[in-house]
Amino acid sequence: FLEASKQGRMDPPNNYEVPPVTVAVPAPTMAVVQQVSDVPGVEFVGSRYTVLNKQLAPGETFVAEAGAMLTMSSNIRMRAFFGGLRGVLSGEDVARVRFVNASHDVGYVGLTPNQPMAIVVAVDLDEYGGSVNAKRGAYVAGPESITPTAEILPANSCLACCCGGMPPVIQSLRGYGVGYVAAGGTVVRKRLRRGEEIVVDTHSVLAFTNSVRYDVRRVGTCLACCFGGEGCFITVLGGPGDVYIQSMPYEKLVDFLVASGSTSGTAEEKNHGREGEGRGGGHHHRH
Repeated sequence: FLEASKQGRMDPPNNYEVPPVTVAVPAPTMAVVQQVSDVPGVEFVGSRYTVLNKQLAPGETFVAEAGAMLTMSSNIRMRAFFGGLRGVLSGEDVARVRFVNASHDVGYVGLTPNQPMAIVVAVDLDEYGGSVNAKRGAYVAGPESITPTAEILPANSCLACCCGGMPPVIQSLRGYGVGYVAAGGTVVRKRLRRGEEIVVDTHSVLAFTNSVRYDVRRVGTCLACCFGGEGCFITVLGGPGDVYIQSMPYEKLVDFLVASGSTSGTAEEKNHGREGEGRGGGHHHRH
């Protein structure tokens, strides 16, 4: 057609169309965990430093870590109980608190995490077969059907168990329903396909399902180990399964505050030294 058209022997057809090009776009496998509750009677207040508001029907009970209560209606009663040794080993306090609505009217309780500058993230255990691995001490609150307990880190090797960022004993959330954990910064959920791997900062792993493989990898060269900011090992998670990752883990926040305090202290010492030199110089001049 092109050769004939060049020689003027053939006009291009009017119905000539360029066929559409179809590009396959893979489905997204990482999404931000939104501060929106799908559970009736549960509300997240604030995008930062979240308040978890739970409405309690007459006779309903909600369980939270000690010290989490921010506000509650006058018809709610607090009852402390011992969480057990396995709960303590998982990072929880010795005692936890039941919030019970023993009245005939609807009540509410407002809860905040004990972790500074934290948000609250919902994890649906029914979606994961009734069990999810979490960072030690991450659990904040949930129904009585969920129990935080201690679990040996399901690491791929002894090296991963000792150097993977999480301690050898972690927290396992077991039961049914929606539990709430504390996290820092932005939380994303990464859905790993079978055979897929993701490399994560050692402290940023918040939670992962039982099917995820947990391992470590050397950072690289000796220079990278010493000055790369990640230490000698980084965490490698393999699919299939879901991983929850937080952008501002508590350890990073503490490191930042300590570094800021050290810098402020050094600046104040310098200022005091200069003031002392000024006073000393003036005294010497008078003599």
